[in-house]
Order: sequence, then C-alpha cells, then structure tokens
Amino acid sequence: MAALIAVIAGMSAVAVRGGADGPGNPPGPSSQGTGALTGGKLVAGAGGTYLPIVPAGIAPGGSDPRNPLEIPPPGVDPQGMSCPEVHRFHVGPGSPSPGGGIVAALSILPTFTKNAAGGYDGADARFAYSVAGAIPPGGNAADTAPGSLATAAHVGGHVVAVTAFLRMRGTWVDAQPVAPYGRSCQGATFVFSVPYLAGDAPAPEPPVSVPTTPPFPTGADLATALTRNWTVGTVEMIPGSSATSRTWVHVPTCAWMASTVPTVPDPSHALTSTVVRGYTLFLLYDVTVTPGIVAWNWGDGTTTMAPGPVEHGPASLPAYNPSTQRWTDPCSVTHDYAAVAAGATITATETFTVTITVSWSDGVATHTVPVACDAHTGGACRLTIGPGDGWQSGPHPVDQIEPVPYQPASPAP
Repeated sequence: MAALIAVIAGMSAVAVRGGADGPGNPPGPSSQGTGALTGGKLVAGAGGTYLPIVPAGIAPGGSDPRNPLEIPPPGVDPQGMSCPEVHRFHVGPGSPSPGGGIVAALSILPTFTKNAAGGYDGADARFAYSVAGAIPPGGNAADTAPGSLATAAHVGGHVVAVTAFLRMRGTWVDAQPVAPYGRSCQGATFVFSVPYLAGDAPAPEPPVSVPTTPPFPTGADLATALTRNWTVGTVEMIPGSSATSRTWVHVPTCAWMASTVPTVPDPSHALTSTVVRGYTLFLLYDVTVTPGIVAWNWGDGTTTMAPGPVEHGPASLPAYNPSTQRWTDPCSVTHDYAAVAAGATITATETFTVTITVSWSDGVATHTVPVACDAHTGGACRLTIGPGDGWQSGPHPVDQIEPVPYQPASPAP
C-alpha cells in the first residue's frame, strides 16, 4: 500500500476549479449574505471575498499519460501476446495472479462537466472513463489537504486526479496482417478511483491592465464624487458667537469645524467582474479616504498640529478657578493668545489621502494589488481643504481681560 500511495502522489493530474454558485448567479461575499454587480458604482457594504464562478465545462489543463493499452508488446509481431506490460503491486502470499492484485496504476486527466445537481460528471474517452456525478455537490470547503476526496465545495483552484487501476491483462490483436500491424490490446479494462485532490492548480490570472483599471473615474473626478455629500462648513470658536467675536489673552480660545468631513478612514467599494479562460472573477475595488493632520493657524504667528478634524465644540465652557488662578480647558483644539491684537484670523488646513486597492479570489487565495489614484504619481490622490474652502474665522479682536483681585479667606483664629 505504501508503494501504491507513493506512485499515485507522483503522477500528473488535471486542474479543476470551482465556485460558490452556478453561472449567471453572482456569489455573495464570504462576510455577507448577498452580493451583486453594482455597475461600477461606489457602494457601501460590498466588502468581503467573492468566489469565482467556474465554467460549466472544464477541459483538462494538461495531457493524459500514455495509455498502456496502446503500447504493443515487444517482438517482431505482437499478435496474440499478453498486454500491457506488468507493474506489480501488493506482492505477497495469497495475492491473485499475476503476482499482485493490480497490474498497473496511473493517474488520468478527465474532463469534468457541472451537472444539474451541482456536482460534476467526469469523462475521459482514451481510458473509457465516464462517471456521472463523479464529483458530488456540497462538501467541506476547508478540506483541501492533498488526498482529500474532491467535492464541488473545494475543487476550485485544485488539481483533481482519478487513478486508473488495471487488474487484468489482455491480448494484443493486430489491426492488419502485415506491418505496420496497428495496435489493439483487447480484454484489459480499467477500474477507477473516486476523484481526489492532488495539489493546487495554476490560478486564472486577469491581465495586468484589467484589475488596475477601475470601473469609475480616478484623480480629481474621484475626489469630486467622494466629497459630493460632504459639508465643508466653516471654523467656529468660543468665546463669542460670530465670525468676528472678540477673545482675550491667556483665556483658552476653542476652535472646531462646522463640517461633516471624515474624521476616521472612510471606505467605499465598487464591484465588477471579468472573464478569464471561462472563469468569472469578481474584482472588488476598495476606496479609502483617510483624514490627515490639521494645521491650525491662529493669526498670531503660531500654529497647532492636531490629529484629524474636530467637528463639535466642547461640552462645557472654559472657567476661571480663582484658587489656582488658572482657566480650565475642555477644548479639543485650543490656543492661548499671549498679546493684545486688533484682529486675529483663525484658519485650518487638512489634506486627505485617497487610496485604491483591488482584490479578487481565484478560488484558493485572495489577491490584493494597489491601484493608482493619481495617474501622474502612480500612487494615492491628495485632497486639501483649507481657508479658501471656508475653513477660516475672523478677524477676531484679542483684548486684555481685567484682573480680579482675589484674597484667600483668613484662617480661623
């Protein structure tokens, strides 16, 4: 048995690939229940891994080994000689003639055709192999170890082999009485194993230009589409309630944006498909807008770098604590002016990064490659929002606040 297993493991086999659903039915992603093509539009909730759709008919990816029934026995005229050549297995006491239970064993390359039940029918005319439902429907998609029985759930991306066993020899019959005699080994027949996984098959790969060409505009047009629903707004601040309200030195001046721009990475998706060698591959494009650092310019020569936009004011106002003679600071972004000024204009500038990747599954592995958003740099797009878009406030007069004398209570006598 050990010798037989070693022989089978080293033999060639046919590539068979499988998917989740039948032709014309886009499969759902592994992380969601349903999925469908979007016509290239950016949509929410299209994430996940979309398995490929396998063509109904799968031709062998290589050629069969030579059929031993087509090899004439050695001699001037092989007429009437036993055939084929013997390769003995299971030699031992009690073994049936000719010294082993199996005369020959070899791996063949059938064609598999998907049937109405969701399994596959196998056929190989050279070896008289024809088995309806050779690969059953369903199965455990995770059972992909070499030697596992093939099922429709996991044939995608794997080599599927069938072992042909020859248990009884035949007799060579010449096709004609003179040379060349032709060939015909009659009386020898094969029995076959069930299909099994024998390794990974070469995956269908889309041309490089296909995944790197999104089904939507890139560059400035993509930025416009992504920001269409953003509210850029203006910069607001306290103390004060208008764009020219006064503030004071050494008192926390809070600032924020009255905006709805992304404050965390914001993903969008587009789903499309392509056909490679009959396999339908689903290409999932992930577009991510990532907010950057915000540069706050306070109009007095100072700048604060804050990690991302702030889109709401503080929950409470700054308050003076007479015992510590300091102001509380409940603000996410704040500034203490050090000198009186006739007017200080507050501005904010932020650069967003737009990146694109495309992913597809070949039935065995998921591949992800970057896609150029900016055609000039070949990398990510940059989108900057600043004072010209409304992120400014002022000028705000900066006044001196009048000090309030404070005398701590005298200790009790």
